Amino acid sequence: MKPRIVTPFFSVSPKSYLLGKELIELAKIADRLAEEIESTIFFTAPPTELANIVQCTNNMVITSQSADGLGLGKGMGRPLLESLKEIGVQATFINHMEAQLTFKEVIAAINKAKDLDIISIVCVDTVEEAKVIAHANPDIILCEPNELIGTGKPSDESYIRETISAIKKINSDILIMEGAGITTGLDVRRLIRLGADGTGVSSILAKDMDKEKLLKDLFIGLK
Repeated sequence: MKPRIVTPFFSVSPKSYLLGKELIELAKIADRLAEEIESTIFFTAPPTELANIVQCTNNMVITSQSADGLGLGKGMGRPLLESLKEIGVQATFINHMEAQLTFKEVIAAINKAKDLDIISIVCVDTVEEAKVIAHANPDIILCEPNELIGTGKPSDESYIRETISAIKKINSDILIMEGAGITTGLDVRRLIRLGADGTGVSSILAKDMDKEKLLKDLFIGLK
């Protein structure tokens, strides 16, 4: 059964900065903090790390960075959604800037995720992209201008309002995640006030020395 998403939700994604024991340590910290709040917390990691993280956490939705929806067969490279399901992964990002897919591949991944009860989080860059993807009915659309990814600069208010409005007009059931430049709990509150259903943190967390302190501050923003 697909996990129920409690909003406002939050994605913890250290990208590929951490691995092995360091990544497991962070996952355990996030899992412990997630137990104390009602919001759904997604924890995103590289495919090779996911099985270990599933085994050592209980309170988060463990999420793949990317996935292939074309099914079992001769394909190579991206992790199959069937493989992710097998090891207990419950969600996946699709079409992140660092793992972009063709439109056909995006649609296939969304549909396969539905069949397997895996939460689909599809990344878009522009308002126009958001409109197109909204017609494919993923669970979540992550709106984040490509040029801001990894810069620490937040999306401007007009972009946030326009993407939320465009998606909700097409399908009000789709949850909307707004990203880019999230560094404090105040940033989290700002996005929620503007209408986002969730947000997340990535590079800044991986590079921060006191990861638990930063996560506590970010999670407070959800309240």
